[in-house]
Amino acid sequence: MAKQRSKKRIAGLVVLILLIILATALVVINPFQYLKSLAPEAVAETSTEQVAVPVRVLQTATSTLQNTIRTNGSVIDPSSLDVYPEVAGTLSSLTVSVGQRVEKDQVIATIDPSRPGVVYKEVAVKAPAGGTILALPFVVGAGVSMQAPLARIGMLENLEVVTDIAERHIGSVGIGTKAELTFKAYPGQRFSAEVSRLSPVLNPGSRTLEIGLTFEDAEGKIKSGMFPTITLFTEHLDSVIAIPRSALLYSGSQAYLYIADNSNVAHRVNVEVGLQVDDMIEIKSGLNEGDLLVVEGQSLLTEGTLVRVLQ
Repeated sequence: MAKQRSKKRIAGLVVLILLIILATALVVINPFQYLKSLAPEAVAETSTEQVAVPVRVLQTATSTLQNTIRTNGSVIDPSSLDVYPEVAGTLSSLTVSVGQRVEKDQVIATIDPSRPGVVYKEVAVKAPAGGTILALPFVVGAGVSMQAPLARIGMLENLEVVTDIAERHIGSVGIGTKAELTFKAYPGQRFSAEVSRLSPVLNPGSRTLEIGLTFEDAEGKIKSGMFPTITLFTEHLDSVIAIPRSALLYSGSQAYLYIADNSNVAHRVNVEVGLQVDDMIEIKSGLNEGDLLVVEGQSLLTEGTLVRVLQ
C-alpha cells in the first residue's frame, strides 16, 4: 500500500515538472510567431514616381570675350641720355636741379680733379643736348668717376611706358596690341595706349620680356617717372557661347554639362572648352544657342533625371 502511494507521488511530481517545462517553453517561444509566419506577407507598396531635383538654369546666348593682361609699368623718356664726366675727382658744385630745363653746352656741374699734393684746375661738365634734368645721382662733395653718369637729361617729347610680361603671354602680345593706362594721380581716368616696341631677347633671370607702349596724352598730364597700371587687351572673340565656369563638370579630362529639355528632363552633353576670361569660359562645341543650361544643382544630376526649374 505504501509502495502504491509512493509511486503515485512520483508520478504526480513528474507531471508537475512536465507542466513547468511546457509553461516555460510557451513563454520563451512565442507560439504566435509561428502563426504569424504562416500568414501571407503584405506586399509593400513602392512608389514609381520620380522625385524632381531643384535646379537653376540659364538660357545660352552668344557674347563677346575679351582677354586681358594686367601689370604695372614705369613712364620713361626713351630719348634720355646720361652725362658722364671727362675726369674723376670730387664734385665741387652742381648748378642745376632735377626738373630744370637746360640748353646745349650749359654748365651743369664742376669737378675738382686734384689729388693730395697735386692741385688741378676745376673742370666744367656741360649738357650735351638741351632737355630736362631727370636725375642727379651725386651730391656736392661726393667722389665721381668717368664710369658713372653724373646726370640724366630727357627730351620729354615722346614718353614711353615700359613693363615686363611673363613668357607665357608673349604669343598673345605684339606690335599694335591695344592697352589702357590708369594712374593713382588721375582716378577714374583712362589713357589709351598701344604696344610699340618688343625686346628682341627674353630676360633669362625672370623669364620675362620687356615691352614699350606709346600713349595719348594731349594735356601733358603724364610725367616721366610715374607708375601706371596697364591693361593689355589680347585675345578677342565675337559671337561665341560663353558660360559660367562653375557650370562645368569633368569626368577625367572630358568636360560636360547638363541641359534641361522642354519636359524638364536633364541630359548630359560633352563639350569642348576654349578661352577662359575671369569666371567665364568659351564653349567651342557641344552646346547650342538657346539651350537651357543647368548652372546650379548639376552635381546631383544623371542622364534622364527629372528637374524642377527654380525661378
